[in-house]
Formats: sequence, structure tokens, C-alpha cells
Amino acid sequence: MEIYVKDIMQLMEDWAPSSLAESWDHPGLQVGNPNQPVHKILVALDMTELNISYAIDHGVDMVISHHPFLFKPIHDIDLSTCKGRMIENLIRHRITSFAAHTNLDSAVQGVNDALAEKLGLQECKGFVPVMTYSSYKFTLYITAAHAKLLKKKLDSLRGKDIESYYVVDDADDFTENIRVEFRVPGQLVKQVKDMISSLDKSAKYDVYKLVNHGYKETMGRIGKFPFPMSVEEALSYIKNKLEIPVLRYAGNRDRLVEKIAILGGAGAEFAGVAKSMGADLYLTGDLKYHEAQDAAMNGLVIADGGHFYTERVIIPYLAKRLRDEFKTRGWNVGVLEDVRAKDIFHCV
Repeated sequence: MEIYVKDIMQLMEDWAPSSLAESWDHPGLQVGNPNQPVHKILVALDMTELNISYAIDHGVDMVISHHPFLFKPIHDIDLSTCKGRMIENLIRHRITSFAAHTNLDSAVQGVNDALAEKLGLQECKGFVPVMTYSSYKFTLYITAAHAKLLKKKLDSLRGKDIESYYVVDDADDFTENIRVEFRVPGQLVKQVKDMISSLDKSAKYDVYKLVNHGYKETMGRIGKFPFPMSVEEALSYIKNKLEIPVLRYAGNRDRLVEKIAILGGAGAEFAGVAKSMGADLYLTGDLKYHEAQDAAMNGLVIADGGHFYTERVIIPYLAKRLRDEFKTRGWNVGVLEDVRAKDIFHCV
């Protein structure tokens, strides 16, 4: 079975819808042909000349980066420039460049869930609303065997979005139909219908739009450390978990930290939101002097983990998710990780 760039693009769209991207962002296809076959993918934080060289040497057909390669419009392609050479090599070697940026920041199982998992945070929820989707309720009549298979498929789709999955009738009988009910966000309705059809084309079901329910996509996460810590312990914990060489912070260190808000990349403008939701400490990147000063004056400890260190966690996280999904679907596509990525800044 041949897998094409457009198949991978659709999968990424399902996981991190482009509708979640900020208005100034440019995720999606950067360079390439949607109809080209894909046998090997490289997952990276950035598209670089080094990554393109690695992709050429290792037979990579598609690079999925977090940061868009073509972030701003270009009006000419000068092959003597770095970006011009990169475009030339991508086209010459038929390597597709694709990016999932701010949409992957907000998406379930995206950058901030990867960061929360790396830090071992508990009881996490989103703290900066991005978009609210309508919620729909499915009432479905299928055999108990199909109900179990459907539950597995829903969990693999975007498990954290599927709400209130329950079997209404006795599930012991595998011959007669039983009633199953669950809620999904609006953007998943078509996919769920396709799932049901793939299990049983004759299955009977109803779909209702719920007036008083909606699903919110959010940037950032807020949760609890595995145990309360002093500020010094919390900062040391973050530094070690993310392997940050130098961790800057501002705020009163003579306090106990239990609740932490996180936002990978640049998110200093949301420090006030983190404080209002009860965070003792806020971890983000690209922190400016006066932003840190304001946060500290408002009683929040704020830490600058750096853009690179708070986002590189998505590389192994996304690579594993792709491998697991390909295995489930029976797609013969290899996935490599950019393990050589380094922060653009150096410490002396």
C-alpha cells in the first residue's frame, strides 16, 4: 500500500487542525508535492541545511518540522542564499517540507501536552482558550464486540476529546445489538462516522448537536507537580527534566510551589492568566526584562526555559505518535528523529 504526502498531511490536520493556528502563522505544506509517495519521515524542530543534508543521506521523503520553514512570504528565490539553496535541495531531491506550528501548540497531544508529560505534571488542563467547538452526541446500535473495537479506535484518534463513552445496555451478548453513547467535538464527527461505517456499514445511529456543551482548544497547560516543592527545588527539577544549561527566573523564591502553568515557546503575555488560575510558577520562553518584572510584582514566580528547550520535547513525542499510528494503520513508513538539534543560543 503506497502512502502519499497528502495522507500524512491529512493525519496531521486531524491531530492539529490548521484552524487552531494563529492568524499570523503559516503552518502546513512549505515545499513539496502532496501526491508524492512517502517511505521515510524526519521529525524536527526546525528545517535547516543540516536537516536537509541528513534527509538526503538517509532517504527521507518528508520532513515534519514544528517551526515553519517559509514563515514570511518570499518574492524571489535566490539560489546563492541559504534559503534559496534549501529550497533547491528540497525540490531537487523530492523532499517535502511540512510544518505544524501554533496549531500543534494548542492541539491535544501537542507541544504543551508533551511538555507536561516530560515534567510529570498531574491533573492538567488548558489555561489559554483558543477556540470552542460544538459538541455532538452519538447514539449507536452495534454488537458489544464492535463497541469494544470502536472504543479502541476512538482512543487512538484523539482520546482526550472523546467524552462520556458508555454502554447503555448489557454488553455480555455478542450477537444482538446494544446501545452505545458518547460525545465528540464537531471537527471529529465525519471521522467517527467513517469509523462506524468501517466496522459495520449497516449500523444504525443518531447524531445530536448539544446546545449546552462545547469543547475548548487551549494553549498552555496548568497542573500540579508530583509533590510540593520549594522554588529552588522546582527550578532545579525543571532544569534537570528539560536539560536546560541555565534557567533564568524572577520572583520570590521563599515560597512553596505546587501548581505550575506551562506554555512552550514564547508565552510571557499570559503570565497574568497563569496567576489568575492559581499558578505558583509559570514556565515559558523568550522572556523580556519588563515582563519578568511585572510577573514578579504580581506575586508569580516566572521561569524562562528558552524557546528551544520548552519545545524540543515535541520531537520524540510526535515521532512516537506517528510510529504508533502507522503501526495501527499498517502503513510502512519509517520515522526518524532530529536528535542533533541544538539551541541557537550558547552559554559561556
